[in-house]
Amino acid sequence: MLDPDNMMPQLIGDFHVHPDYSFDAEGTIDEYCQKAVEKRLSELRFTTHFDADPKHIEREGYIRINGIKEKLTDDAMAVYFADISRAYQEYGPSGLTVVPGVEFGYFSGCEKVVNSLKEKFDIQYSLGAVHSIGDLCVCCADSAQKLFAKMTLDQMADAYFEQLNEAAGTGLFDCLAHLDVYRRFGTEYYGEAINNIHMGRIEKLFETMVRNNVGFELNSSALRHGLAEYYPTMDIINMARSAGVMLVSLGSDAHHPDQIAYDFEAASSIAYELFPYVDE
Repeated sequence: MLDPDNMMPQLIGDFHVHPDYSFDAEGTIDEYCQKAVEKRLSELRFTTHFDADPKHIEREGYIRINGIKEKLTDDAMAVYFADISRAYQEYGPSGLTVVPGVEFGYFSGCEKVVNSLKEKFDIQYSLGAVHSIGDLCVCCADSAQKLFAKMTLDQMADAYFEQLNEAAGTGLFDCLAHLDVYRRFGTEYYGEAINNIHMGRIEKLFETMVRNNVGFELNSSALRHGLAEYYPTMDIINMARSAGVMLVSLGSDAHHPDQIAYDFEAASSIAYELFPYVDE
């Protein structure tokens, strides 16, 4: 049954949000929670960035604490998790569940650092993502064009999906984020052909995801990025369902409180398996 006050399915949650602990985001955990209560969401999963690849450490190896960029140390992460724990207690009476999570930027050899963080903190949601190929970010405006200029479309696709397959194979992640985020800047550079590069590549990834019980998310931020379809496209979603890969979450990839639950009214109808109680 749809809630007439906001036209979204009741009990909906946003499982991919970045408070200002992420160095590229704005808005405190409280500001996100207050906005979620306004929108009558049932759950927020905070997924601040943890990008510890030594090839990018000078660019990405930071977290923001009290407005100041700090290195990704255990002490800094402890502040983040303590803030979420406080919010869990404070906003629970309002009907909002606050979940501690992390979006891990995957790189080959990251298992040690990710496992170490998991041993030290109560990370209830581990989101894995491929943000970079080699030393260049595939979804950053300042480096994507440099990356694409170095690679043909097939070379980029091979490298990207191989890394996603490795990430799924580690068994470290509950879910893989924005499976086709390369479309964000790659569509303009490579053209419409980029919409088909998953064919012949993503099938291997799906086998690995099923084997390791890794799900994928429906990420609505693609529309904010000017694309016509979510991450991933409907074609990939249908292929994943046919392969037995589970769509496990709906996320806005919000980097500002005003972006939470972005376009969820429409996205929730696509992610129908997450809402079995919706009377269609």
